[in-house]
Amino acid sequence: MNVCNSRAFAFTHTFQNSNPSEVISELQEFGLTGLNLALNYHASRDFLLRKGPRLEYLQDGFNYYLPNYSNYPQDSLRPAPSDSYGSSEALRSIVRAASQLNFELSAWGVFLHNGKLGAAFKECCVENSLGNRFLSELCPSNPRVRDYCRGLATDLMSQGVNSLAIESLHFHGARHGEHHERFFLEMSKITEFLFSLCFCVSCLMRFASANGDGAALKSKVTMELDSFLKENDKWLDLELTKDNLAAICGPEILAFLQVREETVTSLYSDVSSIARSYGVQTRFVDQTPLLDITSLEPLDQSWVLGVDPMEVRRYVDVYEPLVYRTEPDAVEHVTSHYLHRVSGEIVPILRPTFPDNSSQADLVTKVRKLRDMGIKEIDFYLLDTMRPRDLAWIKSALA
Repeated sequence: MNVCNSRAFAFTHTFQNSNPSEVISELQEFGLTGLNLALNYHASRDFLLRKGPRLEYLQDGFNYYLPNYSNYPQDSLRPAPSDSYGSSEALRSIVRAASQLNFELSAWGVFLHNGKLGAAFKECCVENSLGNRFLSELCPSNPRVRDYCRGLATDLMSQGVNSLAIESLHFHGARHGEHHERFFLEMSKITEFLFSLCFCVSCLMRFASANGDGAALKSKVTMELDSFLKENDKWLDLELTKDNLAAICGPEILAFLQVREETVTSLYSDVSSIARSYGVQTRFVDQTPLLDITSLEPLDQSWVLGVDPMEVRRYVDVYEPLVYRTEPDAVEHVTSHYLHRVSGEIVPILRPTFPDNSSQADLVTKVRKLRDMGIKEIDFYLLDTMRPRDLAWIKSALA
């Protein structure tokens, strides 16, 4: 079975000072049938090759188009005008060219990993049991944040795109939120999870509505973290599992985790409803495989992000796991795991570049294994950082 479609994740920078039709025609020659185009993205420093070589500093929470603020509910968080393009003309020209060339265009949005909004609205961020705010992580329980998610989804899907690639619509961990992070403490997976667990007012209210005692659980978590803060981490050799968390914090934490999952699922339900009204496909970019890069069955850890795969799968059209694995057999195993666990359309995302791939032969083998499994689309990350050689490898693998 041949791969019918293949998209690349890309920044709008790849179209700067270029004719969109010429860029798209070039990408089609390499076998690509679409792009997941970053229209809302977080801060990063990237070494770009297609418009370089140069270091590009992407702004936090930036919209690469002019938002329509009427899409956001009255009490919603809203992006500041300074955090957006002053016009959508560049995007409109890309959409027109894609339509004329039968090239699929997906709006790629990063929903809750937004340090710009977090710094401006600290009360809407994740707050751990110690009262620390994670300013790079908006809390999905917060009503204003939830309105923002609905507004952003509406805004992105109204741009003339075929689909919405949803990233970061869930809870997050303690790390990889800021530049130059410093944790000069040996931290187990259990400690890291408890340290990042949100006990903001909105999370406590949602738990209370399910007859849970969030204040008591918060106190218990704070107490359990005390020995880590004063002496050492007593859970370094203990696996992060729900059973182990229940043994440490009591069964109440299991009910708390269930409410977290219901909170996230309800947002996917809302976004899916909006998508249906626009005739737009929803694509869940699943970061779970990055929680443990050695794991071959990453869905077992989805709960860490507050994601219930079976429930989220009810609402999204496409499940797109980041299958960042070096060995072809590992790519095959992880993808098979998704096919059997969440069914429906699975689109593996591969990196044809370092550190996942070092040869054309390896990429060809990975793609062949996925095709043999019946996979109909394979996406590639990240176009702007690829060498011409990498695109040639993609073309060879897809041929």
